[in-house]
Amino acid sequence: MIGICGNEKSSDVLVTVDLNNNGIEVIIESKLKKMFGKLMEKAVREVLEEMNVENAKVLVQDFGALDFVIKARTRTAVRRAMVGGKN
Repeated sequence: MIGICGNEKSSDVLVTVDLNNNGIEVIIESKLKKMFGKLMEKAVREVLEEMNVENAKVLVQDFGALDFVIKARTRTAVRRAMVGGKN
């Protein structure tokens, strides 16, 4: 059960969510990881908590997205994973 949302364009983010995981694992890939990695991870974890997701591996490939974009893409990727779709 994998869900994907986003683009590899400037100011966007590509979020991949795999619900077949034990616990929560967040992987951040970004040129800005050293400065904003913790904030990106916090945004993802907030969405997972809101949606009551306890088991997920989330890959965040950031291209300069703001936190509200990361949250929206994460939310949609989780929904897509829950219905079993990749798009």
